[in-house]
Amino acid sequence: MRPFLLAFLTFITTNALAQDSVKLSGRILNPQSDSFIVSYNDNIIAYYPKDFIARVDPKGNFSMAFPIPRGVYTQATIIHRGKIAEVVFQPGDSLTLSVDAAHFDSTLHFSGRGGAVQNFIAKHTIATGRINQYVLKVKTHVNKEPDDFLKSVEAERKIENEFLDKNKSGLPKSFISYWTNLYQYYNYFFMEQYPQMHAMVKARKYTDSIPEANYSVVSHLPYAFNDSLLELSPYLLYLTGIFEVKLKAAGYTFYGHDTTAYRKFQDSVLQLVYKQLPTKSAEYYMAQNLYGRARNQPIDRTEFMYADFKKHWPQSEYLPTLDKQIALAERLAPGQSAPDFDITTPDGKHMKLSDLRGKVVYINFWASWCKQCIGEIVKEGKMKELIKNKPLEFVYVSIDNDTTADNNLIVKYKMDGLFTHSNGEWSSPEVQLYGVQALPAYFLIDEDGKFAMQNPPPSPLQSTELILALEKLLK
Repeated sequence: MRPFLLAFLTFITTNALAQDSVKLSGRILNPQSDSFIVSYNDNIIAYYPKDFIARVDPKGNFSMAFPIPRGVYTQATIIHRGKIAEVVFQPGDSLTLSVDAAHFDSTLHFSGRGGAVQNFIAKHTIATGRINQYVLKVKTHVNKEPDDFLKSVEAERKIENEFLDKNKSGLPKSFISYWTNLYQYYNYFFMEQYPQMHAMVKARKYTDSIPEANYSVVSHLPYAFNDSLLELSPYLLYLTGIFEVKLKAAGYTFYGHDTTAYRKFQDSVLQLVYKQLPTKSAEYYMAQNLYGRARNQPIDRTEFMYADFKKHWPQSEYLPTLDKQIALAERLAPGQSAPDFDITTPDGKHMKLSDLRGKVVYINFWASWCKQCIGEIVKEGKMKELIKNKPLEFVYVSIDNDTTADNNLIVKYKMDGLFTHSNGEWSSPEVQLYGVQALPAYFLIDEDGKFAMQNPPPSPLQSTELILALEKLLK
């Protein structure tokens, strides 16, 4: 799993066909807009955020009801014109909110059924930060050597447990368990990630060369599987990597470009999944694995894996999502025509992607709020010097609605290439056409306007591989 997916996966909740509802009303002092939004993702193998919008009247009053998955806690965000707060809903919650938009975090207060949980989270935000900020805290310790890393992440978890102990009065036992497991499994996930992430920090670049000593952390990583934890995003992250990292720690090695050896490795992982995971966790793992690999492996391999999945879980709730992903993989496979779209540069120049026929095109989807996107675009300058004066275009498609922020970054960092916007963020037409599911996202188009590779190397993380791929197409 690539590290940049971490922030995106932090917001995964759970997928359930059965739904219940939540009622939320309240009053906003000093309202900043006429809308109030609740947003969450209800699919654990894909990112399909749901937004529910309530109108805020001139006095700041609003009222809304919306569905959520039944029987689990659902992590969500509430949004009022750039003001954001975390919430964790439970089916049947009936909440009344009061808040001063001018002092949003410090004035949030909930009453009614479920209010104790929301007020605990609001207090937590002020005292130690939002839930997703824990990820950033733990990530800062990846540069430490194994023993110090383990001590540091355990210290971070201890801080969270101490906060819970001091403020758990009135909280349901189910939520206390939810909260405790949340941070435990974030630590487990980073223990999985440590070997490669530590190697990358040391090398200051992307690398698959991992010293054996890095895997000492993995010896402390338990097998802790429980189907009841599928509502927890860090439990899902933990599941996706546990067997791979355990096999690597045991000495299972293969060369990065050895497709046959890598496939054998993956087959070994899948055998462990069937043998060791409880039923629902295994179903999730197989669905997530198939979803994640569908666009990065040959279609025949994907179709074989899908047939095997349906044999084991013929009534799986994940089937509609998998059907959509596989259809997308077939549409974006090498040799298929790249969907055309309009390009409007910041200086007002208009063209279409199809106008670039005769050139190799490297498309990069990004946004001003994606720090990794910006860093990679800035670093591409040196790589471009090695392949200048070639029939090649770098096209950057921002999905950000804030065009001013994008344009300021382009000027500030003297970014070079064809820049355009696809307004609408994750719902924009270009995002849908290209099936963009995380940022940054890359596509390599040949001179005939067709997809050239199943999974082009990210730039500049693997600049050597990318240059070789481009040189091959430019001959």
